[in-house]
Amino acid sequence: MANTINQKALDLLQEAALTSSLVKKDERASGVVDEEHMYPTTKAETDRMDDLLNQAQAAVEDPNEETFREKYEQLDAIVDWSYGRYRTWTWGLVIAVLLFAAILFYIRHQQIKKADEYKAVAAQIEAWTPCDTTITWEKCATEGRNYDKRYTTANQWKAYELSIKKYEYERYEKNIKDYAHSADTASTAEAKEKYLKSKQYSIEQAEKYKHDFDSLASLDFEGVQQMALNNALKSASGAKSDSHFFLFNMILLLILIALYIWTGYVYGYDLTRHTTRDKIFGWLRKATFWLAGVFFGTGFLMQLFAPDYIVKNLATGQTRRETDLGGTFWNIVFKLGLMAIGAAIFIFISTFLMFIETVFGLATKIRNLIRNKKTAPTAPVAAE
Repeated sequence: MANTINQKALDLLQEAALTSSLVKKDERASGVVDEEHMYPTTKAETDRMDDLLNQAQAAVEDPNEETFREKYEQLDAIVDWSYGRYRTWTWGLVIAVLLFAAILFYIRHQQIKKADEYKAVAAQIEAWTPCDTTITWEKCATEGRNYDKRYTTANQWKAYELSIKKYEYERYEKNIKDYAHSADTASTAEAKEKYLKSKQYSIEQAEKYKHDFDSLASLDFEGVQQMALNNALKSASGAKSDSHFFLFNMILLLILIALYIWTGYVYGYDLTRHTTRDKIFGWLRKATFWLAGVFFGTGFLMQLFAPDYIVKNLATGQTRRETDLGGTFWNIVFKLGLMAIGAAIFIFISTFLMFIETVFGLATKIRNLIRNKKTAPTAPVAAE
């Protein structure tokens, strides 16, 4: 560089241009630096560039010289941008996680409702009128179980539970015969071994259900009432625990949103340091929203009602139009299914991306805090 009246100031500007750790070795040797590589990646580098610019400003003889002015303005803009803070969080991820939290809130409400229902069932069981609860294997029916009325009386509940156990026993008994026949006719040793293992499993399950049946069948009214009451209270407690679980996760999601927004205001030098990572996150967000939009949009635009049938009466030759209820039903299933898949992709992948971005954002803030403490000037010690 030819000497000029502003040579000292220009040397300081050149030193500022070489401050960033992004500057390559050949650029330092030649002194010609790509503007993208001038951007600092830490606060310390930004402070150093700013200090050099201030020194250059103080040392300049002619601030209006074109070479100095253009170089100074270029570097000063880089420093200003690097000190600035910029929003990196997106409303798309926030909305997705809020929807997730709303789903958990709804499920929690349903679990609380379920717990209250089982508490009411427990009260109903405690109010049962004593009765004869004798039910033999022969008199136990395996069909016609009334789910809604199973808690009406001790007899109803016992008959319902015994019916399930006998049905399962008979199902496994049938499986035992089927697997035994398959094992006898198997063409390979491997197939025969597989069928024999399935047969043994069915034998164990059949014995289990027969034992459960006999144990329950032997109980009198007090025993039946106590068992039914324990089951109802256990279900109420389980539903209550589930409601706490969903509440806990809903709170975690709200905390995640708050941290995501808090860490989503980033200094320019952090953006420079994490350019590649941020590009990857941006690509993943776009890909997620695109994929979710394809499924949801396809389902939303899908035809709801199937075309009507045209039926012709062979005797009279007349035709009539009939609604394709089956086709419409499957259209609705596919339509809602595609929309549900799209919503699930949008919600769950967005939650994952928010978590990852927040973790990196917190790591950046912690790292900056540690670096700033290390580089902070210490107060001079007073002489004694």
